[in-house]
Amino acid sequence: MRCPVCRASAIEVIAEAKPLFLHVKQWVGSQGLVYNNLPLSLELCDRARLAALLQGRNQVHSRGATVSSTYTQNGRVVRTEVSGVAVLRGLPSTLFQGVTVHELGHVWFIVHGIQHLPSWAEEGLCELLSYHFYTQTNTPESRHHALAIAQNSDPVYGAGFRRVRARVDALGFARFLEALRTTKSLP
Repeated sequence: MRCPVCRASAIEVIAEAKPLFLHVKQWVGSQGLVYNNLPLSLELCDRARLAALLQGRNQVHSRGATVSSTYTQNGRVVRTEVSGVAVLRGLPSTLFQGVTVHELGHVWFIVHGIQHLPSWAEEGLCELLSYHFYTQTNTPESRHHALAIAQNSDPVYGAGFRRVRARVDALGFARFLEALRTTKSLP
């Protein structure tokens, strides 16, 4: 069920999604997250497909997933390859973009080989990216989504956002990202 306002801007087909995806990728790049020219795909999916991509992780409230393949040898991860993101079909345009920003944050972690962070740290940075996108978009709808992130009581997403935001406020976003990229650990 969607209200008429949300339904009016719902992203239902890939032709509607692609220009927004390109815009969001450019915005994320302008924030300092680079992907080494990795070609990324976008998939619009239903809840069943999203659940399959998430493989049991936080399926209840998820609206997107990072599409990747992990290769192991003798029980150890040897590499992870990312091919793109999947976003739930039918989301209003602003929410679609925020979810895509979040997923592109996860792509950045994979591309730069940053693993083994606590889930609150990775999700916190991805939520911070979405929060920045929403605040810069600065519409009533985007401000609503930014406020929802800031007030989220979830210990991973909400508390993670606040903990990462405090570290970013102390260091600056560019320094935080560079330290994370080079040390593969939370500054």
